[in-house]
Amino acid sequence: MKIALTGTPGTGKSTISRILEKRGFRVHRLDEVARERAWILGVDEERGSLIVDLERLGEYVRENEGIFVAHYSHLLPVDLVIVLRTHPEVLRRRLEARGFDEAKIRENVEAEAMSLITSEAIELHGRERVQEVDTTNLDPATAADEVVAIIKGRRPGAWVDWTEVILGWY
Repeated sequence: MKIALTGTPGTGKSTISRILEKRGFRVHRLDEVARERAWILGVDEERGSLIVDLERLGEYVRENEGIFVAHYSHLLPVDLVIVLRTHPEVLRRRLEARGFDEAKIRENVEAEAMSLITSEAIELHGRERVQEVDTTNLDPATAADEVVAIIKGRRPGAWVDWTEVILGWY
């Protein structure tokens, strides 16, 4: 099975994927794969992020099984997408602690509030193949438990709605 573990930066992808790997899951960190195989096309100067070759990463996903981790993994040919979500105000604090600049924080907080990654994933894969996990108040091990429960079909993800946050901005 091919599973995308995705979400806005700061929602817990790296931490949760390390826990899943320790639990025996095959984890592919796509940024590392892209670097190792020289599939970096450049750098988005405005965003300060890597531009990866999604076509080649798509081929890599087709040839492998496991959990594919990146904020763009939902754009690849997978069987299931799990989107990690975090309340925008909590996400803001996490990104500030990481030293993100204000423009990058704003872009990511707005994307999270608008469910951008979930919307893209549903458009590409259909709602039945997309699930969410709200990591806001979960410790990493519990969030990993939620991800495993979805993978094993024991529970659907809980849909997250940050509309009240957006309305509070205006």
